[in-house]
Amino acid sequence: MGMTSNYYHFEKDLQDYPDAWCYVVWSARGKGKTYSALKYSYESKIPIVYMKRTIEDVQLICNSNSYGFDPSPYVPINRDCHYNIHARTIENGIGGFWEFEDDEPSGLPISYCLAESAIKKFKGFDFSRCDWIVFDEFIPQLGERISRKEGELLLDLYMTVARDRQKRGKAPLKLILFANAEEISTPITNTLEIVDIMADLNASGQTHFMDDERGILLHHITDAEFPLQEEEKHGIYEAMKNTAWGAKSFEGSFSNNDFSNVQKMSIKGMMPFIHVHVNNHDYYIYLHKNTGLYYMCTSRGSCMFDYNLDKENDQKRFWIEHQAELRDACIENKMKFQKYSMYDLIMNYKKFYNIY
Repeated sequence: MGMTSNYYHFEKDLQDYPDAWCYVVWSARGKGKTYSALKYSYESKIPIVYMKRTIEDVQLICNSNSYGFDPSPYVPINRDCHYNIHARTIENGIGGFWEFEDDEPSGLPISYCLAESAIKKFKGFDFSRCDWIVFDEFIPQLGERISRKEGELLLDLYMTVARDRQKRGKAPLKLILFANAEEISTPITNTLEIVDIMADLNASGQTHFMDDERGILLHHITDAEFPLQEEEKHGIYEAMKNTAWGAKSFEGSFSNNDFSNVQKMSIKGMMPFIHVHVNNHDYYIYLHKNTGLYYMCTSRGSCMFDYNLDKENDQKRFWIEHQAELRDACIENKMKFQKYSMYDLIMNYKKFYNIY
């Protein structure tokens, strides 16, 4: 795929936003996210860590080159560029990709293949030669079970791979996250605290947001940016283009998420009711004294109730005293939210906290 093709090219994001240490890129299926990053890193001789979620994912990639089935992400690159890159297992949950000569790996791996679920195994390995971590499909598929602490585990791995590279005069390690638009609120997006930015991009139709202060680039690859070609608009596309599944799969929209309760409102006529402290953020829930409408926002007020959700006891106290009434108000269209993360906290509380 040349730079003039209708596919995404990760190297352009690198060139346009060189100061980012974290690149979060999501889209519809088949836009070339993983292909472009792996091809560019190989041709530029950039050693990388390629990450999947589970040990089973890694073992499948490293061991299933038989019966005409090879799930390696380098297969289409080998096909298009006549390369000879293949995977081998190093240890359970750890593999590598090598250039092969005479059916044998040659030299050092061009990239390592790691399972996020096997992070404890990595402490004895030195990946400091790697300049990138590429987490493929960092947003889990529907029905896939994941750890609530996955975001923290990923950043722990980042620190393990980065080690003292900046003390040695090297640029910060790049963390590159690719996914299809399945679910906006995940342990990784919540740990990075980028859910609301992703939601705003999704609503605006814009493609990029660079948080210069934090060094995080978000890129929503839209259909307008890389439209489907006419030859692709047949079969399942015609059947499903006007469905929620089609919006997710063909347009890269988070159609699995409900944004209808997210809107900005005036707090005139409302009284401050509940204050919740979440991580480094303070949220305030207001109640309209006449209509009974609740509104959750960042506008500071002196509230009747106060909860620090960084403390386990307050997590449980909030659950017992107010969470049910607020969730019911939302269901009955009597509660609105300034940001999607606030809605997610109320409606999916047990996703964040173990309250039993």
